[in-house]
Amino acid sequence: MLYSKTAQYSIQSMLFIAANNSDQNILVRDVAKELGLPSSFLSKILQTLSRYGFLNSVKGPKGGFSLSEKGAESTIAELVAVVDGPMNFDMCLAGFSPCSEENACPFHQEWKRIREEIRELVNSKTIYELALEMPIRYRTLLMGKTVESPAKKTARKATAKKAPAKKAAAKKAPAKKKK
Repeated sequence: MLYSKTAQYSIQSMLFIAANNSDQNILVRDVAKELGLPSSFLSKILQTLSRYGFLNSVKGPKGGFSLSEKGAESTIAELVAVVDGPMNFDMCLAGFSPCSEENACPFHQEWKRIREEIRELVNSKTIYELALEMPIRYRTLLMGKTVESPAKKTARKATAKKAPAKKAAAKKAPAKKKK
């Protein structure tokens, strides 16, 4: 396997949260239930992803997790690096050590080509881009909500905060009474 269970669960949960991203936070138990993952283990993983800035975490009654801008713009390779360390594409398919151009196993040339394709694949798209390609069944948690990138959400919130100030500035001064 290219990466650990922790990395697999990280990828699955990040894609799920990104596909369901809205103004609401998503609870660990909902992610675990929808994906069939162990809740307590997933909770630790999501806390780690939050600590590294891939997710936003909110405690309390309206708490949970949401995709951060950093998380949306990250690749699978960057995500895996956080939980497993950098992905090792140099392993030998037959398990020989060392396996190199000088000491090649029977799979070496073909595996070298496949490794490069995998490296390109896990670095080619962002989490947000991949989430948009997720099957609809993974986007059902927050029915009726549209998927919006964290960057657009941040811009919308910033605009919404500025809007009242613009309206207040646009009010006319009261007309002076004539004597």
